[in-house]
Amino acid sequence: MRRYLAAATDWRTLLWLGAGLVASALLSNPFPALVGLGLYCWFVTRLGSSAEFATAAEKVQVAEGLAQRFKGLQQAAQSLTPRLPNIVLAGSARPLPYRAGDVLNAVYAIYHEWLARREEHADKAALVDEAMQLANLYLRLVHAFVSTHVQKPAVDLNAVYNRMVYNQQRLQQTMDLETRQSLMQAVEIDQRILKQAQDASVEQERYLAKLSAIESTMDMLRRQVYDPATSGEGERLHEMLLEAEAMDEAMEEVHRQTRVRAR
Repeated sequence: MRRYLAAATDWRTLLWLGAGLVASALLSNPFPALVGLGLYCWFVTRLGSSAEFATAAEKVQVAEGLAQRFKGLQQAAQSLTPRLPNIVLAGSARPLPYRAGDVLNAVYAIYHEWLARREEHADKAALVDEAMQLANLYLRLVHAFVSTHVQKPAVDLNAVYNRMVYNQQRLQQTMDLETRQSLMQAVEIDQRILKQAQDASVEQERYLAKLSAIESTMDMLRRQVYDPATSGEGERLHEMLLEAEAMDEAMEEVHRQTRVRAR
């Protein structure tokens, strides 16, 4: 429908309608206007179904989609970035808000370069779209990481370990069945706490590595995405996007289970 609306306002079709109206006015006869209207409708249909208009309509649709994606990314940045704590995480010397800012600046540069020369870089539209999706996921992962691993109350693992060792020693020294049962339960609880902390540490390292990988990918794209001598950016970006989506879904599931347990 959009193609036909565009064809209806194209000068090549309006010319026939205008010619008919002018002829009718000059001759004081409605017949030329009807002929002009018929030719106008015929040319609108023909032009609207042409490959030229199909390609133009597709380009407009792609541009509008990217504009919406960019707007959504800006809204996410305005919502999430100010809430990031000014801390330095392992694997980087820069505070977290600055790292997020670097990713956003890179993807903004990628989009604006495409916008400035979109005819020349028409084949990069899908890559630009995925870059903005990845930047959005980066913000979500950073926010989830902070709420899960940074703002969560810390557990004194040394105290837990020392308590576990002390109770294991007491377990070897007592023969009272009720006391032994209580001590075994305490030891099992502390062992679970330590195991959970170990798993959380591994998961934390995994997320930190993924955040760094996204940052590197975005910086590489900013510098190379429009260089005709480079290739393979699309495949690497797509793989990174799929991995980030999986991690985001996993983090959402963790938060969902946490909310369910808290009820």
